[in-house]
Amino acid sequence: MTAAAGADGTVATAVRQPSVLHVNEAAFTAQRMIAEATRRGYAWHHLPKAAPAQEWRGPTGQARRALIGAAWVARLRVLARRHDIVHVHSASTLAHSRLGAPRYVLHCHGTDVRTAQYDPARGGGIRAGLRDAEAVFYSTPDLAEHVLAHRADAVYLPVPIDVDAIAPWAPVAGRPRVVFASRWTPDKDSTTQLKVAAELVAALGERAEVVGLDWGAHAADAAALGVRLVPRGDHADYLALLSGAHVVVGQAAGILAASELEALAAGTPMVVPVPLPLYAAAPPPVLGGGIGGIGDAVAAVVASLAGSVSHDPATVRQWVRDHHGVAHAVDTVAAVHRAVVAARR
Repeated sequence: MTAAAGADGTVATAVRQPSVLHVNEAAFTAQRMIAEATRRGYAWHHLPKAAPAQEWRGPTGQARRALIGAAWVARLRVLARRHDIVHVHSASTLAHSRLGAPRYVLHCHGTDVRTAQYDPARGGGIRAGLRDAEAVFYSTPDLAEHVLAHRADAVYLPVPIDVDAIAPWAPVAGRPRVVFASRWTPDKDSTTQLKVAAELVAALGERAEVVGLDWGAHAADAAALGVRLVPRGDHADYLALLSGAHVVVGQAAGILAASELEALAAGTPMVVPVPLPLYAAAPPPVLGGGIGGIGDAVAAVVASLAGSVSHDPATVRQWVRDHHGVAHAVDTVAAVHRAVVAARR
């Protein structure tokens, strides 16, 4: 701590913000928080994972994997000693990161605790990692049931979005475009997404194009229904796809992940084909909401394209800023980091 005299002669005590090493990344959470923390003068840094996801085929591949992993753990061990806090993104990362940083704060993001912790081969390590962490965050409300059983003190930290860094809604010229925001995988309830896609293609015909990402086990099924698939590309391309859509269709798993929040941050009209009871305390400004199921979602898209639905992009963007703003996320995380360091004394 340091002390400084104010203009009125009183002495104010300033608490030093711990230095932090963010390990790994998920949904640009680390990147966004580090940018905000840097603007504040905090010493927050990032260590990406050792290598992109890939297959390590044969003895040569396994040997390369071992060498890359060992070098990464050694680097993490050095960097961990230079920081007060090691903040690990994704419980799945712990199998490697704990070798270099046995003391850590854990940030759960989704499949790590929703799926991987129930995998017999990995579950024990993930649950132990939850219990042993100095503090735990989780990023979407549905993860509470998967996290709180092991850490009743875990903190819900809504996915942080830097609204001002996302271009405002500007639908592309020409034929209206409806964009599915999420990948076509079971964890996004791709079964429901495919049903919505099929009904949308039938209802819209040639009046609008239905677009989705070429990503996920059921992407080919979407293409067979008439959805035009586009490559994943980089993040800037993806944000442009969302902000240029006339309507975005959100995932059907009952939550708002980064993709849906980024669409809302642009102010783009968004339809969600299922109810969102986990957001009852602060209902998001989405259309559809699953009240009438798939038919309701399709009707909401058609009505939005026809201009018969009231839509205020500024209000939508403000909701994201109020409930998922990156500044609030950094406030929350920084306070937990300070408490963790204080508890060590």
